[in-house]
Amino acid sequence: MFARLSAWITARSAPGESSRRILILGPRATLEAADDWLHELAGGNGPIALGVSDCRQDREAQGLMDGVPALAMHPELAATRLGRLQPRAVVVIGPLHAGDDDLGPALDTLTVPRIWVNAEGGGAARTQWSARFTAREGVHDHAEVIGDPIAGAVELPPAPSGDGGFCERFREYHEKGHPILLAPNTGPGEEAFAFAVLFAVLRKSAAILLLAPADPARHEPVYRDAIKYSLPIIRHNRFMTSFVPRKNRVYYIEDPETLHAAYTCAHVTLPGGTLAASETPPDLGLPLACGSAVICGPAENERHPDAATRLRMAAEHTGLVGRGEDPEEVADAVLAHLAEGIDPQARRERLSEWQSRQAGARKVVQARLQTLLDTR
Repeated sequence: MFARLSAWITARSAPGESSRRILILGPRATLEAADDWLHELAGGNGPIALGVSDCRQDREAQGLMDGVPALAMHPELAATRLGRLQPRAVVVIGPLHAGDDDLGPALDTLTVPRIWVNAEGGGAARTQWSARFTAREGVHDHAEVIGDPIAGAVELPPAPSGDGGFCERFREYHEKGHPILLAPNTGPGEEAFAFAVLFAVLRKSAAILLLAPADPARHEPVYRDAIKYSLPIIRHNRFMTSFVPRKNRVYYIEDPETLHAAYTCAHVTLPGGTLAASETPPDLGLPLACGSAVICGPAENERHPDAATRLRMAAEHTGLVGRGEDPEEVADAVLAHLAEGIDPQARRERLSEWQSRQAGARKVVQARLQTLLDTR
């Protein structure tokens, strides 16, 4: 009873400074990640307010952006609050859910421009949108694919020339079509995850894992621990023959030069820093630039306003990289990528198209909003 009364009181209040602005609607975590882009939108189109769709109390929504009002906009509050706020336009970011969490009925009470960005989900099925944009293909039938404006333009390192001699030693794996997996820059707990992925893949196909722990101080203990898995293992700095026999399952790397060469050989990369909680920042740029498929694990990393964070955000939102919550899911994603039969050159071509789309994502939304508001 008290909760319903509190929601009713909150819904009927609307801080004056939030009224007649462009209202940006989304979950708190999404709005936090979009901070710099939302400043760009405000700079080009006028004052904004934030509506936090997973908050029921205004105090839960505070502190998102300096100088920008933020208020609770859970679906149970939205219809009443939208009428009181009288926004100039509404920009919805991210999935919309059907059922009790559907924002659609509240949005349908408005006649102002409505834009849905990173559109997905089954909510707002009947809402008449002024524009709909999605981050990746196949997610929303009626949305224009523009990439992810939250991350914006991203940079990738140049593809290394590679060490043909190093990759040549895995000739048997290439000739037989057996996957070469790379787990680079792993931290504590991540090698066990990578081995579990390898075991799951081995149930369907012969494969080899190139493993490279990040911390040199862990090289010896990780190697001794790897022996316990009873997998045929080769240590690079003690490898004396020309080719790695197909019976081997782990190739152990302990120096950065060899790891750099390994990026050009791998069919699939499982980046360290994503397989388990780790202080190691994940490197997605280099494997992508080399044409490797990239599958991340479940570990989240603290978000910073840096190029690496923006790249991971864009790659995950747009489906450029895969993700699994456990080793079985990651292994399934590995096998699915291999079944596509896409070679590294084709992946690099796709990557170029993706970068171009990402570079223009913010401009597309900005231009459409300006047209709808006639603010140019």
